[in-house]
Amino acid sequence: MRRRRPDESMTLLTTMMERPLDAGYQEAADRRAAAGLPKATSTQTVLVIVMAILTGFLFAVAAQSLRPKPTAAAAVKKELVTRIEALQQHGTEQEARVAALGRQVRDYEALALKQSGGPDLTSRIKELEVQAAAVPLRGPGVTLTLDDAATAGGDANAGSRPSSGFQEGRVTSGDLQVVVNGLWGAGAEAISINGHRLSSTAAIRFAGQAIIVDFRPLARPYVITALGDPQAMQQLFEPSFAGLYLSQLTDQFKIRSTMAAGDSLTVPGDPSARLEVARPLGSSPPSAPRGSSTGTPSQPPSSSSSSTGDPSTGNPMTPTTERNHS
Repeated sequence: MRRRRPDESMTLLTTMMERPLDAGYQEAADRRAAAGLPKATSTQTVLVIVMAILTGFLFAVAAQSLRPKPTAAAAVKKELVTRIEALQQHGTEQEARVAALGRQVRDYEALALKQSGGPDLTSRIKELEVQAAAVPLRGPGVTLTLDDAATAGGDANAGSRPSSGFQEGRVTSGDLQVVVNGLWGAGAEAISINGHRLSSTAAIRFAGQAIIVDFRPLARPYVITALGDPQAMQQLFEPSFAGLYLSQLTDQFKIRSTMAAGDSLTVPGDPSARLEVARPLGSSPPSAPRGSSTGTPSQPPSSSSSSTGDPSTGNPMTPTTERNHS
């Protein structure tokens, strides 16, 4: 009885392993070997290399031809972007220069008051500068960071919240207004957004799909720094309307938010704050022209306005000459 091979049932695999060359190629190779010729010539090997190089060159030329060529519109756009970046850099440098000159002016004013022999008004001036958001402040507080949803996009319908045309997963100017006014109500004594100080004349608005504060665009994430008692602010903010509103943004629209307390936070001064009206001490205020009114707001605007105010409460923060740019 003939003994069966262990791999007899795997004929195809056995053929591939023992005779990998095609039958026609094998027959041609056998004829060349019978005629005393080599099974393959070196010319074919060189030809294969040349064909491979030529094919790679053709692929490179094709890829280069498919690359989009710069158009006139793209060149104009690039030039505009370059000019905008240069102007923004120039504006930042000028703001720093204005701040330095403002510090010198305040030093000269303090020296002039001291040499005049009149009453020392330094402490009163510093108190008013703090209330007017004209000087930087440092102290304890909270940092609230808001950012768009991880998959924001698609539908522009933002549900029942005031979206102003923003996509539903994006933070809007109305969201920042509600949150900032909620922090004022929770006891914040100084607030900045991405390094922009909010004073009684500051406004949070939108322009197209951009959020601006005092005509300065903000980039996400939006970092809100609020100085005050951290524990008291968190306890009052979370159950308030603004805190519930923020929770709804997180739960319903997947907008990300984190709040953290800090012992030494800094908010910059408002570079646009300047002296508008002054009068000698002891003199009566000038009468207002007919049809006009004077006065200063005694409290920050309500949440229905796009402006935010700096309440004139007792401020435990210490003024500082440093500026914080986010």
